[in-house]
Amino acid sequence: MEKDSKLYIKDVAKITGLSEQLIRKWENRYHIIKPERLANGYRVYSSDDVTTFMELKKLRDQNVSIKNAVQIILENKKLESIMERLPQVEQSPYVEQLIDRGMVYDEEGMMHILQKAHHQYGLALFLQNTVQPFLEKIGVLWETKEWDESQESVSSLLVKDYLAEIDRHFQIIDDAPHVLGFCLPGELHEIPLQIILLQIKMKGWRTTRISASPKFTAIERLINHLQPEKVLFSASTLIPFQETEDLLQDLDLVAKKFPEIDFYIGGRGAWEYTNLIKPSHIQVGFHVNDVI
Repeated sequence: MEKDSKLYIKDVAKITGLSEQLIRKWENRYHIIKPERLANGYRVYSSDDVTTFMELKKLRDQNVSIKNAVQIILENKKLESIMERLPQVEQSPYVEQLIDRGMVYDEEGMMHILQKAHHQYGLALFLQNTVQPFLEKIGVLWETKEWDESQESVSSLLVKDYLAEIDRHFQIIDDAPHVLGFCLPGELHEIPLQIILLQIKMKGWRTTRISASPKFTAIERLINHLQPEKVLFSASTLIPFQETEDLLQDLDLVAKKFPEIDFYIGGRGAWEYTNLIKPSHIQVGFHVNDVI
């Protein structure tokens, strides 16, 4: 189906397996689809409309009510719109070089490429045009089984260690304002948190990063002990929320206890989850500028 296809309702019914009557019912009752009307009065639908009907059908088949399914789809469209507005930079040529070296477990070669890219672009651009797209490609290669777990692990750990070394040598004045960053309990991907905390450091803030998957009891204790100006929670996956059903609500209660501190939550897992459940005392952040 072409992206700009114009389809009659009978075509949509055939593609989706939904009856024409049900398509009209969902369209008229929930207003999630607004088909174009031709001069002769016939309605025509786009490929995006068909995708929306397919998503509605899938959620319905998972026993989600149509009302809730519509809300989920609308929130996801909103998230996609926000993501499209985030700053985009062109991927550096070093990303493919890193993939080539990672495929054969060449840690020395990857380290040399990281250093070269860092020196050429400077830290801010290096994080955006080399580190982030490299990590995204690693994730895709692992999910599609093109890379095995050891290739993914070796490459990710090398990036993590390289960023940790940069962080150790970052000079910030002692009385600078302080951001405390946590991965959520159950979240093992801590490199996205490393990246945003380095971006925050470049803006003159002190940062403290708590390693992956801390115990929930440690979160409140550390906030109370360190008394930062801001707290950032990071979730790259939905796993923390799947493992602990009331995790976001419990974090919100922690934030409520510290009204003088600004709390934020970010990462793809958090963005997806907060589409449905909105915290009251924690702001959702999509970019470093949302936090600082």
